[in-house]
Amino acid sequence: MSDESVRFASHGPFLDRVDRYIARIFCSSYLVAFLFFFGAFVVIDLFSRADDFIETAGALGIPGGKMVSMVAALYLYSSPSVFLQVAPFVTVIGVIVTVARILQANELIPILMSGRSVFRTLRSVFLMGGILTLIMILIQELVSPYVGSRRISLAEYLSDGERVFDLDIFIQDQQGRIWSKVKFDPATEIVHEASLSLREGEQGEVFAHGVAQFLRYDQAAKVWRAKEPFDWTVENDKVVTVEQLTEIESSIDPAQIGALLKEAFDLSFQELGHLSALTEEPRYQVLLHYHVTFPLTNVLLILLALPFVIRYEKRSMLLGLAAAFFVCGVYFGIDMAMRSLGENYLHPVLAAWFTPIFFGALGISLFDGIRT
Repeated sequence: MSDESVRFASHGPFLDRVDRYIARIFCSSYLVAFLFFFGAFVVIDLFSRADDFIETAGALGIPGGKMVSMVAALYLYSSPSVFLQVAPFVTVIGVIVTVARILQANELIPILMSGRSVFRTLRSVFLMGGILTLIMILIQELVSPYVGSRRISLAEYLSDGERVFDLDIFIQDQQGRIWSKVKFDPATEIVHEASLSLREGEQGEVFAHGVAQFLRYDQAAKVWRAKEPFDWTVENDKVVTVEQLTEIESSIDPAQIGALLKEAFDLSFQELGHLSALTEEPRYQVLLHYHVTFPLTNVLLILLALPFVIRYEKRSMLLGLAAAFFVCGVYFGIDMAMRSLGENYLHPVLAAWFTPIFFGALGISLFDGIRT
């Protein structure tokens, strides 16, 4: 090969015809893998809930067509959360299938012999991994928190015919008022009932309590307004007085209460920050870091899988595929174990960052040693 052609191979367009060809293979493989996982989730979840859906439709007199549309909406609302949970694993499957198809067609060796390095050959795959990382972050922050509340509310309605959740919580707002036994509707953001209490004084000698019903939050005024006045009982030095309140000033808003209902992949970074400060639970502190590290798994798993997949002998390639899946499985297993330990024993930073840093360094070392 001439020096001019080698220079063109090294300094040509950022994404040339070969890059676009590999990117198309990856995208098609990724789409098929994701549809498989999402379809499996829908089938398994639907069969486990079918009896509840049928009973609810009969009890509430919901027509069949409307019930089908509501169930379809439920799984549409579930798709962002499912995507966030399986995206890194689907990415590594897409990479493995892409490289396997190129090797099966005997296309990798001619590409490498043209003067390209392994990284340059698979640059489009790494680019797609980076794009998927950004997509995960955007869905995690902008889409999933929005549809998560609707999915939770609709799932509860289809299963039990109710939209109101009983929250056995014990949280304190900035005004010192403790909220407990909250009944909350995430769809309408109405607190149907809440037990409130307040202690004041150095020894807590003033104690006030009451049960409020049908509270709606005024975002501008930062107050909860009750549909009807409720009794607010104040006990001060054995003197009991009862007031009638219609407004409650509180730093706790519907978004914070609704966040307590959500699963890990329904929460945004901002919501996790609020929950971490509100409850001081280690779980939310771990998830704060996990929301940063988990999207990076798209790229880390590519680094881990490729050294095992790029094998030029057919038998060796099959063993490499098995090894790649095994190593990625080990990554997820250790990551889940560290996350669990972070909720109870380890520091949140160590729990969230140990796995990506360790396996990231291992992946870079293995990728650098790929035989060309």
